[in-house]
Amino acid sequence: MLDRGAQQDELARAGAILREGGLVAFPTETVYGIAVAAHLPDAVEKLYALKGRDRTKPMTMMIADLDPVHARCPKLPPKAIQLMKRFWPGSLTLVLPTTHEDGSDAGLIGFRYPAHPLAQGLVKAAGVPLLVPSANLSGATPATTADGVLAQFPDQLDLIIDGGPAQKGLSSTVVKVEANEVSVLREGAIPEWRIDQPHWSHVLFVCTGNTDRSPLAAAVLTRRLAASLGCREDELEDRGFKISSAGLAADEGRKASRRMRQVARESFDPPLDLDEHRSQRVSTDLLEQATRIVCMERAQRDEILAFFPHRVREVMLLDPEGGDIADPAGQSLETYRRLARRLDAAAFLIAGSLVP
Repeated sequence: MLDRGAQQDELARAGAILREGGLVAFPTETVYGIAVAAHLPDAVEKLYALKGRDRTKPMTMMIADLDPVHARCPKLPPKAIQLMKRFWPGSLTLVLPTTHEDGSDAGLIGFRYPAHPLAQGLVKAAGVPLLVPSANLSGATPATTADGVLAQFPDQLDLIIDGGPAQKGLSSTVVKVEANEVSVLREGAIPEWRIDQPHWSHVLFVCTGNTDRSPLAAAVLTRRLAASLGCREDELEDRGFKISSAGLAADEGRKASRRMRQVARESFDPPLDLDEHRSQRVSTDLLEQATRIVCMERAQRDEILAFFPHRVREVMLLDPEGGDIADPAGQSLETYRRLARRLDAAAFLIAGSLVP
């Protein structure tokens, strides 16, 4: 795998190869792809032939900003805009109706705005529109490593950029939006239910043991959010909201700490009840389900992003100023009370961001 300096040199080299009609394989956050300059018909035909791909199946245009979409889709459907805001950059390919410069119909084009920095860097280094299908022979499993690309294409590519394993190993989810109607053409890294429920919000609070900070934060936000919506707390999921908590090093099934349960009862009116809370460990499934992941400490955020770099916009710190919220375990009751006040203030801000 290349270091940062070598990557920049390799991207510059790759950009030149693409502009000259060559083929370059590279990683995204889902699988490896093969890029070709979209404006060079001979290069595009070479890629179709190499993959054994049906010429009636268009290839995705990879972008590193929204300008190409706005240029080709001057009248974006509102639902497309919702999906772009929710999932880009990320593992979503949007198939949209496009127009020529004179306003005539130009057919459907799939756009992919990847979260992987190498993929974005390649688009920028090329400086021309790129068509990028997955790196595999038609019908075969897409490659998720540079060695996997080499196994399927031992000597046909001009360059393979080794950016390490693709994080997800699943292709992007492909969604068509036409006349403001949404249809999932292929379920991939983003589950179909998240596409079907673009307004669904699952806030996951993360700390270490899931016995102090994160369970109280979840309980306080649940209280605040229900008040903002004017509904009961048990009605939140019907309104499209789920609030949960977990710990990166949690022992499964532990109760909230005795002091945290006491402070939850004493510091809020009506009292908050944490007696039923049982700790759970952060899991891949839980992180994938969450639409917003709120960490107590910078180290926790960094640990999650090391495995899920494509979620950088959705993994955040509870402290809006970027400070750590320290674990109160073993501290005084007054420390717990100060923590409760701090979590309540943060929950007020989060609730306001969730409710228009």
